[in-house]
Amino acid sequence: MSLAVPHVAVVILNWNQEALTADCLASLRKVEHSCLKVILVDNGSLPESVDRLERDFPEVTLVRLPENRGFAGGNNVGIERALKDGVSHILLLNNDTLVQPTFLQPLLDGLDNPGVGVVGPRIYHHPDVQRIWFAGGMIDWKTGRQWHSGAGELDHGQWSVPRDVDYVTACCLLAPARVFQEVGGLDERYFIYFEETDWNLRARARGYRCRYVPDSRIYHKVSQAMKTGSPTSDYYYARNRLLFFLTHAPSRYRFWLIAIYTARSLRFAFTLRGRGLMQNADAVVRGIRDFYGSRFGKCPHQFLSERALG
Repeated sequence: MSLAVPHVAVVILNWNQEALTADCLASLRKVEHSCLKVILVDNGSLPESVDRLERDFPEVTLVRLPENRGFAGGNNVGIERALKDGVSHILLLNNDTLVQPTFLQPLLDGLDNPGVGVVGPRIYHHPDVQRIWFAGGMIDWKTGRQWHSGAGELDHGQWSVPRDVDYVTACCLLAPARVFQEVGGLDERYFIYFEETDWNLRARARGYRCRYVPDSRIYHKVSQAMKTGSPTSDYYYARNRLLFFLTHAPSRYRFWLIAIYTARSLRFAFTLRGRGLMQNADAVVRGIRDFYGSRFGKCPHQFLSERALG
């Protein structure tokens, strides 16, 4: 265990989720660590809701952005602020989480292992707090499959051993500030989805180990700002998965994975169309088209079924 007390910045992103963010911030108030700085980056939410968060949590450093810069861009603003403030460690934390008061020290201890540069906790569902959501991220390059170990399982202690993993989810990810300085921020080409896995693999390419630390525990409400199954969500998944393969897949698998997942996505679009989900089908096709046209960042398309949501 390190003798010096680390100065940890917690970066939290908010986008029109005042209640979830307030619950997360309240749980952080109970954390057993004397040098904790919370940076809340608001991604262009309704001003009155952000005003309430600022009033109710005056200890939090609030950074207001005029527009939604996505998960990658918003977190990068928080990372840059943390680095400017000279902290020793940076923790990325989803706003729809609740942390245990003791969650931080095991993560810091996990970074004392030689070569470890990225750590993450055991994450449970909430309110089903005995059901695991994440116990380490793994990738099978032969198939292109990525998965959370233990996902959906009741916890009987089967995931209680620390181990190296392929990636740590940015739902809760801790790394020394020097690792962020060396690796850089999240790749804003993704906007949302796959940017965290991309970042982990960039860290591993520089020789850092990613490690799962089960003695650290948090809870995830799994209530995303962008609902899975929306046309925009389907767009990002179709486009960004291909970008991820292009960037990181081993050369012997890379173009096979791009080809097979292009075909699978087109088949998925055909299935969606058959179910009457025309906007979703169109979103998948546009995502594929934008990948091949090297059009990345924020989705430039507005789908009819989502216009009322802004």
